[in-house]
Amino acid sequence: MKTWITYLTAVFLGLATALLLGDAGWLISVLGSLYDLAISTGTLLAVLMIIICLPSAVASLRKDRLGGKTVSSSLLWAVATAFLLPLFASLIAGAFPVMFPVSSTAGSGTISQNYVSTVFANAYQITFSGDLSYIISAAQSFLLPLIIAAFITGLALKPNADVIKPAYICMNSMSEVMYRISRGISYFGHILIYLTSCYFFAITYQEKTFFVDAAFSLSLVMIPVFLSLVLLPVLYEIFTKGKGNPYKVLYRNIAAQSAALTSGNYVFSMPFIMAGERYNDGVQKRISSSSVPFFYLLARGGSAAVAAFSVIALITNVTGTAVSLSVCLAIGLAAGVCSFACSLSLGFEIMFITVASMKMLGISLYSAEVTMLGMLPLLSGLGMILDAQIAILGANIAAKKAGVDITPSYKDIL
Repeated sequence: MKTWITYLTAVFLGLATALLLGDAGWLISVLGSLYDLAISTGTLLAVLMIIICLPSAVASLRKDRLGGKTVSSSLLWAVATAFLLPLFASLIAGAFPVMFPVSSTAGSGTISQNYVSTVFANAYQITFSGDLSYIISAAQSFLLPLIIAAFITGLALKPNADVIKPAYICMNSMSEVMYRISRGISYFGHILIYLTSCYFFAITYQEKTFFVDAAFSLSLVMIPVFLSLVLLPVLYEIFTKGKGNPYKVLYRNIAAQSAALTSGNYVFSMPFIMAGERYNDGVQKRISSSSVPFFYLLARGGSAAVAAFSVIALITNVTGTAVSLSVCLAIGLAAGVCSFACSLSLGFEIMFITVASMKMLGISLYSAEVTMLGMLPLLSGLGMILDAQIAILGANIAAKKAGVDITPSYKDIL
């Protein structure tokens, strides 16, 4: 049985479990513990892959002078998706206005006025703490220091001298080991996806907000579907000049997208993305190992799109009137700008972009944004599956631009 079938089966089994046991009071606490266990397992592998694979990838790209092409194509793709996705989502939300329904969290708290500055302060404190154990322990919520350290190590690892070559060969061999481990975990990752799916659907079911307003729920789901099946493939064809099939690429990486949707955590999905890109799509490991962490930092257009839609729906609810298209475009643009820093708040990217974009535009909803907390797992999952698709397609684009992509046989799909 192909593993992508087992991943879809795991997702549907998670949905069935949530529907059968959704009213049990103990369910969330038990599934929450299992969810944390699954996330910790995937995160540990992602951290090890960054520490080992990223330096090897950077050194290899420098050795063959492919770093410029990889970075330029990845950066252009990241910027284009970071702005176009939230702008399109904002236009759709403005053209077909819906109200963000009041959830059970409404009125239960406030978003601190210092939330955004606190995120930056915490990021600064971790990055420049000088405590390696502290940086590694905080990696589950903040990967920037490790990515910077791995990138600098890769720059120094370029095998341009005989004394460096043994270290480069050793690191390259270790990166191959990590990819074998990630491939092995991909064969059994459906177990982790089942655990994350159970929690994802159970907390959505118990919150009930999703079932309050059919028009809102339909828009919330259909906008990501439109972006993933229409806009992203069109952009991919433009970037590759029609030399690839984006639907085939996405189809061959269902495992990574399942991980992103049900976990709402980009770091958890990173090993699945890297393994899928190499073994399913023929992307060299040096391209995958460098582009996927890069997209973790900058290519968060999916989260920005969901956040922009949520802000517009919140404003519509508070004011009771539809938001003008000019304001919608401003919100989409602000969400795109704020998405470049949302990786500083891993797991709360949607909330960070929402609060930061409202502060940027001087919008005050008198803490109405707190109502998003009840639906945050669902919002994060929808945003993260788009972010995962951006990374998957972006790695393919980088490989094509560098001229090192290959076409694997269909039977090799994980």
